[in-house]
Amino acid sequence: METKDFTLHRDGVDGDFDVTMYGTAGQPVIAFPEGDSSCTSWEEGGMVDALAGLIDAGRMRLFCVDSADGASWYAGCAPTDYRLASLDGYFDLIENELCQLVRDEAPASGTPIVVGAGIGALNATVAMLRRPSLYGGLLALSGTYDAAWVVGDAMSDGWHAFSPVDLARGLGDNPLLAEALSGLQLAFVCGTGASEEGGETQRTLQGELTSAGVGATFEYWGTDVDHSWGWWQEEARQLLPCLLEENGLHRRYAASIVGDARAAAESAGADLAGAGARLEQARERLAQVRDALAAAEERIKAERQSVAEHARESERLAAVAHDAWAEKDRIAALLEDAIRKGNEAQVKADAAATELSSAQWIAGEAEAAVAGAKSERAAAEEEVARAAEAVEAARAREAEAKARLQAVLDEALAAEPEEAPAAEKPVAARKAAAEKPAAAKGPAAARKSAASKKPAATGKAAATKKAATGTRRPPRSRKASGSDGSAR
Repeated sequence: METKDFTLHRDGVDGDFDVTMYGTAGQPVIAFPEGDSSCTSWEEGGMVDALAGLIDAGRMRLFCVDSADGASWYAGCAPTDYRLASLDGYFDLIENELCQLVRDEAPASGTPIVVGAGIGALNATVAMLRRPSLYGGLLALSGTYDAAWVVGDAMSDGWHAFSPVDLARGLGDNPLLAEALSGLQLAFVCGTGASEEGGETQRTLQGELTSAGVGATFEYWGTDVDHSWGWWQEEARQLLPCLLEENGLHRRYAASIVGDARAAAESAGADLAGAGARLEQARERLAQVRDALAAAEERIKAERQSVAEHARESERLAAVAHDAWAEKDRIAALLEDAIRKGNEAQVKADAAATELSSAQWIAGEAEAAVAGAKSERAAAEEEVARAAEAVEAARAREAEAKARLQAVLDEALAAEPEEAPAAEKPVAARKAAAEKPAAAKGPAAARKSAASKKPAATGKAAATKKAATGTRRPPRSRKASGSDGSAR
């Protein structure tokens, strides 16, 4: 494949633009690059190889040109005026220098077809809508045709001049431009895969061109068709040959209609055959259903009789159930009354249990008091016993003291030489008997002292008795009492 390189320049446009021509014969095709703004874009994307058959056969001559995308569409940080000026200057270069180069290199080969993929499809469509008289057709692959989708927030009125949707919307005010476009073959293709984001703008453009009366072909390939060079190669191989032939797109459209009709007819034939088979199956099924229906009618008679019997039985059992439920309600009422009475009895039993517990506690206290009283009684009885023993001992000591007193008295009477007055002797004896126990020590001696007072009285009585009988009382002797007052 023969190639040739050129460089274009136009006053008012920054930089030079390279052009590479592929082939030596055939209708010229101007290709706008995708994204990278280089004339080598199509070769690197495999498009040149995909179209090599058409180029080598002399059916087309391919002109790949640089773009100004870096200074316009993709220059997001640059001022809007600069971006619009760069884009306007670029299309001036295409419409003048590049179209003149094509005429010089391919004279008498017809007007060039403009093609592009991605951002190249947008540029190719803008070129066609600006000056349709310069071109012989358009093939736009997976383009985005609304400038607002590309520049975003930078969108202003100036961008409408480079927005295909807006340009198509203005065709109603320019009938000559619309007529020029109607005589050309215009093809727009995109996939319906997730990455084909510009598909919505293609549908919008389709509506605007249809409203303006401009005939164009719009194809929407399957959901597996994405935004890639592989699919663009296949789309170009199918559609560029149609653009190179007169009414080629119409024949493709007609062929697609015929193909669709043939496919529909084949599908209808298959459906007819399937319907015939299904009809035969349905007839067989109908016969089976009729037999089943007859059997079902016989069965339904028996089932109706069974239903009637079951209905009667159901009524009987319903009556039994009604009585059972009534009995259940009666028993429930009795049970409720029994529960109420049981609860009342339980309340009384709980109160009685409380009273019993209180009585048991009081009884316990009483038992403890009885036990204490018994213990005190035992102690008292023991004390009484000890007191009785003490009394007996005191009595014994009293008798002994009396005996000793009497002995002392008798001894004293016998030992006194002088006879004391009868009235004085008993008094002296009583005094000696009373003073003698006082010399004893401890509780026992005290008890003796207490007991010895009675014998003193007895002695006095005895002395009185003797005096009455005429017994002579001995005289008082100093020896009858000791220095400590006790009796000798």
